[in-house]
Amino acid sequence: MRTLLLSAVAAAVGLATAPSAQADDGGKSVYLLGKRGPLAAFVPKPGFYLSNDVYSYDGSSSDLLPLSDRLGDQLVQDVSAQALMDIPQFTWVTDATVAGGRLAFSALIPFGRIDVKGTGTAQLPGGGTAPTVKLSDSDSGFADPVVGGSIGWKHRDGDKFRAWSVYSSVWIPIGSYQVGRLANLSSNRWALDIGGAYTMANFKGGREFSSVLGVTFNGDNQDTNYSSGTDFHLEMSGRQHLPNNWAFGIVGYWFQQLTADSNGPAILGDFKGRVFALGPEIGYQFPGKEHPVGLDLRWYHEFGARNRVEGNGVFLTFSVPLSTRPSRNESEDWTQAEAAQQ
Repeated sequence: MRTLLLSAVAAAVGLATAPSAQADDGGKSVYLLGKRGPLAAFVPKPGFYLSNDVYSYDGSSSDLLPLSDRLGDQLVQDVSAQALMDIPQFTWVTDATVAGGRLAFSALIPFGRIDVKGTGTAQLPGGGTAPTVKLSDSDSGFADPVVGGSIGWKHRDGDKFRAWSVYSSVWIPIGSYQVGRLANLSSNRWALDIGGAYTMANFKGGREFSSVLGVTFNGDNQDTNYSSGTDFHLEMSGRQHLPNNWAFGIVGYWFQQLTADSNGPAILGDFKGRVFALGPEIGYQFPGKEHPVGLDLRWYHEFGARNRVEGNGVFLTFSVPLSTRPSRNESEDWTQAEAAQQ
């Protein structure tokens, strides 16, 4: 189990960004739900780590979604969206500690393609309404990069292991974006996500549970003057480790917009997004002691959506430590004790 934990670290310390239509401005939230899965709170020994997520999403919605532009407030209905993204992430776990917790930094730059279809109309500034038209659009390129940091603590008592962490992430609005376009990889707004994570595991039984609770504060879209509300997200995962390096479990999330958007079409009223998801997870650890490679497959089936698309999201996560070194205080590194028992 020790090498499986090490190889999953890059994803566990991770950040998140969203390329698909979800909530807020354009029906899209910046936080990519499901990005933080198993071992969400675990911050490992100092070193450099790499994870790569291949993310696929296919969803639809009959709700009215906003798409503001300089000419007027455009509304889109009967939306279908498909996205295929590659999300490489680099994590640096430092030797430094803050309040007894280990300090880590991460950065990611997602790229890929999104395709969106829908039925659109526009409320013109003078109060008139443009004719309804069928819309189809796509965008390929880079989404907004994300940088952030985390501080993690851990404690082991026999076979029982606990880890907890706090994190923050910042979205930099420099990805592919065009005003009035139906499909945009960038959200064209600054955003800050802060939260905490908790992981508990039992080495003897091979069981593990993780949860992440976060709040996303959205800046304004300066090109359209649209203000997205504040978002809440809760992600959870439970898994059972098996012999021969396999593991399986259940994952899920809950997304809820806490405050309504503003400066959008009046017909939307108190516009807030919401969605739930549940699905299976399976992981495999390739043998190796120095640089173990892990694969993790997670499928999230969404339900109960409001004011956003609803569908299925799939993550295929590859993770590997690029280089690691012992902690300054080996007695604080639970992986050393775990290795001694194997």
